[in-house]
Amino acid sequence: MIPFRTQVKFFLSNPQGAKLSTFSSLFQRWIQQQALEGMLIDVADYAHVFEGPGVVLIGHEADYAIENKGSRLGLLCTRKRQPDPDLPAQLRTTIRLALMACALLETESSFRPRLKFRTDEIEIRFADRLRLPNRPETFDLVKDDVRGVLTELYGLYDGTEALDLAPASVDPRHLFTLSVHHQTSAGVSDLLQQLKSGVQK
Repeated sequence: MIPFRTQVKFFLSNPQGAKLSTFSSLFQRWIQQQALEGMLIDVADYAHVFEGPGVVLIGHEADYAIENKGSRLGLLCTRKRQPDPDLPAQLRTTIRLALMACALLETESSFRPRLKFRTDEIEIRFADRLRLPNRPETFDLVKDDVRGVLTELYGLYDGTEALDLAPASVDPRHLFTLSVHHQTSAGVSDLLQQLKSGVQK
């Protein structure tokens, strides 16, 4: 099953240093430099919306937003195309794209202190209410695939490490969303490398 859109969010560990007004010009520069994979098209600024999508870098294959939903600022990557053969491949690609954007943001000198993203918590959303409604049976349908990709991401091949994967909400009005927690000291670049290594195994 390939969801209509897959979303992955990494949260900032130091959101106090991230002013939304900075991201509009930054994302415009990324478009000019084609700093991320795929075609980057435009920037939409929703910073005035309370707990809204924030500032969105719109791409052809994926969008990147500095989102403040739930008053928790982070980088949300939305994969809009489905060229992958299955859910694990689609999710793996979305996580990789999100990590690449996070890694790039962490190098930006526009922020003081520099931005830092948490790797011990991830939010995964499936923007496909028709095929993946927010119901318990949906979790049963996808949990093995999602856990398999997260095992690659965190390198849990021996199965001894604790990985907490659970629905973030039971409200059927909400998107089906998974909350991921894992005790790790790995950085963004470490997870990128681990994900690449996991694909090769």
